[in-house]
Amino acid sequence: MAGRAHFLQASLLALSALTLPAHAQSTAPQVSTVPTALRWPEELRPAIRPAWRQPAPGPAVIDTADPLIPGAREVLTDTPNVFAWSRYQTGRIDGWSYRLFPDGSALIVAEDGRVASEYLLRCQIGEACQISNDAGVILNVPAIAAPKPSLPTDIAGLSLARYLAEWMLAGTGTPPPPPPEPAPVPQVETPDPVAEQPPEPAAPIDETPPQNLFVAEQVECGDPDPFYPDSCVYNDPPPNPVRAETPSDPATPPQTAAQTAPLPVPAPDKPEPEQPLTLAQKYKLACSVSTGAGLQYTDHIDQSKSFGKFRVSLGCNVQFSDRVKLAVSFIEYPISDQQAPWDPDFTYALDIRVTEKLSLSYSNYSARFSGDDIDLVSSLLKGSLRASYKLPSIPYFGDRQMNCSFGLGLSNPSTDAVSLFCHSSITRKLWAGFTLYAYPADAQEPWNPDYSYLASYRINDRMSLNYSNYSSNRWPWNRGSDPGPGILGGSLSLSYKIIF
Repeated sequence: MAGRAHFLQASLLALSALTLPAHAQSTAPQVSTVPTALRWPEELRPAIRPAWRQPAPGPAVIDTADPLIPGAREVLTDTPNVFAWSRYQTGRIDGWSYRLFPDGSALIVAEDGRVASEYLLRCQIGEACQISNDAGVILNVPAIAAPKPSLPTDIAGLSLARYLAEWMLAGTGTPPPPPPEPAPVPQVETPDPVAEQPPEPAAPIDETPPQNLFVAEQVECGDPDPFYPDSCVYNDPPPNPVRAETPSDPATPPQTAAQTAPLPVPAPDKPEPEQPLTLAQKYKLACSVSTGAGLQYTDHIDQSKSFGKFRVSLGCNVQFSDRVKLAVSFIEYPISDQQAPWDPDFTYALDIRVTEKLSLSYSNYSARFSGDDIDLVSSLLKGSLRASYKLPSIPYFGDRQMNCSFGLGLSNPSTDAVSLFCHSSITRKLWAGFTLYAYPADAQEPWNPDYSYLASYRINDRMSLNYSNYSSNRWPWNRGSDPGPGILGGSLSLSYKIIF
């Protein structure tokens, strides 16, 4: 068995040597023994790979068992060949994750799947580290024999990449020379000036930019879509992770002025010309596919209680500007007899941010392409216009906060409900929200709820498990003629995000 394994390993190495590009093989002159008729044409040779995507890892120079951030861990894997590392360190912090390999290379990506949010790190211990993105090398971090840095408080992709670079280069390289002493200023004898009134000091210049209340960074939804779990974006900060205190090393020498000074940043290489944005990138197109089922429902044909109302939906978001966003979803029922006349074929919601607090939405969550008394045109004209006002955040349980908004129907305030929608991140993966409704006198129909609620658990960057309940939920003192079945009136769905 040992001889067979040695033979297979030798065969794989020989095969890989034949398939490597010419620059990756030995530079020693060799005489080709392959006949000219059997040689690969130059235009059919494999394309040269970038340096950071070489098939074989470099020499091990980093101990991946030493965590860079609290909670980081070393991962050991069974690799199928010798061209990939069998171990690496991974960690997550403030919406960013990284993988650090023993040869001094690393990959930093955003966990929310944003476009163009990937950073590549390539280090030569004792010399420098290069930080790249899709535009090329954007930052060089030199080795200046500085001690290990402290974890920055404000984590972003570039700051995390620079922290990894300084951590790997700590204690290596040559400190920069101290700055030269300023030349002495020659003394010039001047006659005594005539005593004058000293000028008034200039008023300090306020460099704080004025706050723009009419442009929002990101348009949030006023109300969630029952059939499109990923339609809304809520800026709920997750609870801060508990960071372990790093004990100070008494043997660490005090930092010199050269070590505490800002690191010199060499001039970046000339970036490659920017590629034009596609329409999907320009308008931030993002879609998701979800499949789910209602737990319990009333059959619209014989009014019996049934279970398992299955549906599949495709929803997409389009961000026209910093203040206007459109969400559209299409719903299909695999069992056509389960679709009731009031169940939608599609939904839509147009959200407009008027100010930082006030927003408008025009939506319809029961639109049909055709039906008894409804069609596509009437579905587009019978939407509901609502106004939403964002209330101040409510802190609770220390570092958590709840964000609420007050909603009012503008189509007909005498019949439309007033709503209070609140949502919060319970953990870094679990998010929940609820809505309370209040109706004008004699305006609440038997199917109108007193409250609704929903929750979402993020399995990974693309998949989430969702539960929502928009049935006729009623308070005990307001049961009505047809109250909902409680928690069984909700639906479960599994969604997968598609980011272009």
